[in-house]
Amino acid sequence: MKKRTLKILGIVLVLLLGIVFTFAKIKRVTPLAWGHKMVNRPMFSNEAVNGYDPVAYFTEGKAVPGLEAFSGHWGNAEWKFSSEENAALFLEDPEKYAPQFGGFCAFAISKGFTANSDPGAFEIVDGKLYLFADGGVKSDWNANQEENIRICEANWE
Repeated sequence: MKKRTLKILGIVLVLLLGIVFTFAKIKRVTPLAWGHKMVNRPMFSNEAVNGYDPVAYFTEGKAVPGLEAFSGHWGNAEWKFSSEENAALFLEDPEKYAPQFGGFCAFAISKGFTANSDPGAFEIVDGKLYLFADGGVKSDWNANQEENIRICEANWE
C-alpha cells in the first residue's frame, strides 16, 4: 500500500512540474538569475514585441500590429513594422525604439524575473518604451516609477 501511494504521489508530482514548466515557457516566466534572452520572443518564433511595431508607440502613441511586408532583423529577433518608414527608422537606430529589457514585462523585471508582455500595456518614459504584462501591473509599476526603473536596470545587468 505504501509503495503504491508513493508511486501515485511521484506521478502527480511529475505531472504538476510538467504543467508548471509548460505554463512558465508559454508565459516566458523565468528568474533573471537563470539568464534571459536579450529580446522577448515566443517559444517557436523569432518575432519581437509579439509582432507589434515598436516605432508606432512613439509616432502614433499606441500599439499597432506590424506587417510581414515590413520587417527587419536586429538583436537576434525579427521585428515587424506597420510601414516602410517605421522599418527604416528602427533599422537606423534600433536602440532608440526597441523596448527596454528586451520587451519583457518591466514589472516582472523589477521583481527579478521575466514575463511576457501585452503590446497594449505600455508606457514611454524619457523617450524609452516599457512594456507590461497587463494594465494592472503597469499601474503598480507606475506608482513608484522612478524607483522601479532603477531596480529594473540593476536587475537586467
